[in-house]
Amino acid sequence: MNSPVPGTEPGPKRRSGETSIGWREALFAAACAVTLAWMNLYISRDLVFVQAAPMASMHGFWAAIARWADGSWFTPNWWPYWDCGIPFEFTYAPVVPALTALIAAISHSTHILAFQSVTVLAYCLAPVTLFLMAWLWTRSPGYSFLAGLFYSLTAPTRILAPDDAFLWRGFWDARRFYLASVWDETPHALALGFLPLAILFLSLSIRKRRLIYCAAAAVSIAAATLTSVFGPTTAAMAAFCLLFVLRRQDYQRNILLTVTIGAYAYALSARFFPPTLLHAIRIASNRGEDGNWSVGSLTALAIVVLGWAVLWRYLPRWTSDWRLQFFALFAYLTSCPPMLATFLNRHLIPQPNRYKLEMELAIALLAVFGARYWIEKTPRAVKAALLFLYLALAGEQVASFRHYAKIIVPRGDFQPTIEYRAATWAAQNLPGVRIAMPGSIAQWTNAFTQVQQFSGSSWSMAYNSIQQRGFDAAFWGGGTPEEDARVSVAWLKAYGVGAVCVPGPKSPEYWKPFVHPEKFEGVLPVVWRADDTTIYQIPGRTASLAHVVSESAVIRDSPRGPSDKGEIERYIAALDDPSLPPAEFQWEGRNRIRIQTAAHPGQAISVQVSYHPGWHVTVGNRHPQLQTDGLGLIWFRPECDGPCVVRMDYDGGWELRLCRWMGYLALAGLLLAGPVWYVRQHRKGLPRAGAARTA
Repeated sequence: MNSPVPGTEPGPKRRSGETSIGWREALFAAACAVTLAWMNLYISRDLVFVQAAPMASMHGFWAAIARWADGSWFTPNWWPYWDCGIPFEFTYAPVVPALTALIAAISHSTHILAFQSVTVLAYCLAPVTLFLMAWLWTRSPGYSFLAGLFYSLTAPTRILAPDDAFLWRGFWDARRFYLASVWDETPHALALGFLPLAILFLSLSIRKRRLIYCAAAAVSIAAATLTSVFGPTTAAMAAFCLLFVLRRQDYQRNILLTVTIGAYAYALSARFFPPTLLHAIRIASNRGEDGNWSVGSLTALAIVVLGWAVLWRYLPRWTSDWRLQFFALFAYLTSCPPMLATFLNRHLIPQPNRYKLEMELAIALLAVFGARYWIEKTPRAVKAALLFLYLALAGEQVASFRHYAKIIVPRGDFQPTIEYRAATWAAQNLPGVRIAMPGSIAQWTNAFTQVQQFSGSSWSMAYNSIQQRGFDAAFWGGGTPEEDARVSVAWLKAYGVGAVCVPGPKSPEYWKPFVHPEKFEGVLPVVWRADDTTIYQIPGRTASLAHVVSESAVIRDSPRGPSDKGEIERYIAALDDPSLPPAEFQWEGRNRIRIQTAAHPGQAISVQVSYHPGWHVTVGNRHPQLQTDGLGLIWFRPECDGPCVVRMDYDGGWELRLCRWMGYLALAGLLLAGPVWYVRQHRKGLPRAGAARTA
C-alpha cells in the first residue's frame, strides 16, 4: 500500500486548527481577505456607479420584484403581473430582490443600479468566504489566499467542460464576471458565496457537536437556499462529501446530525419555499431541454457511482488528510453534472451546466492544496520564484479583467430600447389589459411599468404548468402560419390576453421566440409598431377577466398540447356569446377582486386568474367553493339568481400560513441558541459543587 502524500496528514496542532489563532496570523489573514475583496471590487466597481443596460438578461426581472414587492416580504401577497397572477413566493428566491429593494431605498438610486450593487457583492463574496473556509480548516492563510486568487482569476471549466468551442486560452477568461454582470447568475453567484460558510460550519458541527456551530450551519444553508434554488443542492453535495471524510466511525450520528441541520435550514426558509413551490420547480425542470430524466440519466448516475467508488478506494493511499480528501471528492462531485452533459449528453440533474460555478470553486481548492506538498519540497529560492510568477500572472489577470469589465457591460439609457418603448406604450395605451410580451421584453416590462403579463416569470419556478403550455402555443401553434395563428389566438383568448407583442426578424428584441412572426398580419389589428416589433390587439366582447358562462362551457380537462383545443374553442364561444351578461372585473389592491354581474342557476363565473387555495370568494353572505379549470384558472358557482356582487380575497392559504409560522418558530429557536450556548459555556467554567467543598 502506498503511503499518504507527506505533509498532507493532520500534522501538529497548529496545522489542524486546534490551537488559538495568533495575532500575526490573524492580521495576515485579514490582509489576505481584504486584498481579495478589493481586487474583485476593483474589477467590478463600475457596476456600482454606472447603470448598465444588458437587455438580453433577466436583470429587469429581479428589479421588478424589488420595485413592486412592497410588504410581500413579510405577509402573503398576490403577484398579478406575471403568468395570469401567481403567489409572491413563486416569483423568485427573495434575498437578491430584497437586497436590491433595500439598497435602492437607502441610496435613492434606481432599482437596476441597486441590483448591480448586489451583483458586485455576489462577485466579491465567494472568493473571500472560500479563503476564510480554507484558512480556518488548514491554518495556511498563504495557500488559502492563492486558492482565492485561482478562483477569482481563472476559468478552468472553459477547458474541462467548455461552453462552446474548446480553447486553451479560455482558462484565462473572465467567465464568472460575464455570468454575473451580463447574464443571469447573480443569485446563483451570491448563494455560492454562502456555500464555504455552510461547509465550514457543517464540518465543525460534525467534529465538535456544538450547538453554536449547528445553528451557524443551518443559517448558512438557509441563506443559500433563500438566495437561489442551487443553494440547497450544492450544500447537499458538500454534506455528502463531509460524511465520507469526517468521523466515519460515527456515521449514523453524523447522518442524523446533518439531516437535522438541513431540516432546520428548511424550516428557516420555508416561508419562501412551501412544498407546492418545490413541486412546481420539479415539474418546471422537466420542461427545460436539460431537465428531463431519462434512461441516459440512469447511465450517468452509474458512471458517477463507479467513479466515486474508484476515487474513494484509492484516495486514502494518496493522503490521509480529511481536508484534502474533501477537496478531491467535492471537485469530483461538482464536476460530474457539467462534464457528463458536455461530453456524453447525459443529464444527471436539471440544468447541469449551471454547476460550473461550483466546479470552479472546488477545483481552485483542490489545485492549490493538492500542489502544496510538491511546492513545500522545493528549495526556498524556487518557491520564491514560483510565488513571484503566480502573483505576476495574477496581476496580468486583474488588469485584463478590469479592461474586459469596461467594455463588456453595455452602458446607456433604457429609453431608446425596444423593451422600454413597448412596455411604456402598452402601459399608457392599454391600461388594465393583459398582454403577452415576448422574450427580453417580458423580462424587462415590469421593471418599468405595472403591466399585467401573460408571461414574465422564471420558467424554472412556473406556478401553472398548463399556462406555460399555453404560452408555448402562442409562440408555435402549428406547422403553417395560418394554423399557427388560429391556435395561438384561441389559447391567448382563453387566458384573457387582450394584446400580443411580436418581434420580427429585424427586431432588437433578443430571443425572438415566435416561429412564424408574420402569422397575425391581417388576422389581428395592429395598434403599435416600431423597429420590426408589433403589438396586435386581440378583439373580444369585453376586456374583463371575469365572465359569466354556462357551467358546461367550463374547461374540465387540461389540453394535452397546442392543437388540443376542442374545449378551449367551446369556452371561447361562451366568452363571445352576447346573450350572456357581462361581468365587471376590478382589482382592489393585490389581494382583493371585485366582480359585479348577474348570474342564474346553471351558470358559472370564470375568472381568468390563476387558481390558488389562498383565494376565497364571498357572494352576499355565501361562500361558494372555488375550483380550478383545465387551464389552471378559477371558476365557481355564484349561487345567485339575478344581480350579484362578488368579492374575492387572497390570504395565502393554510400552507403558506403554516410555512410562515414554521419559519417564525425556527427563527425564535435560533435566537435562543445564543443564550443557551452562553449558559453552557459559563457552566463549564464553574467548579463542580463537590470539588468546591473538597477544596
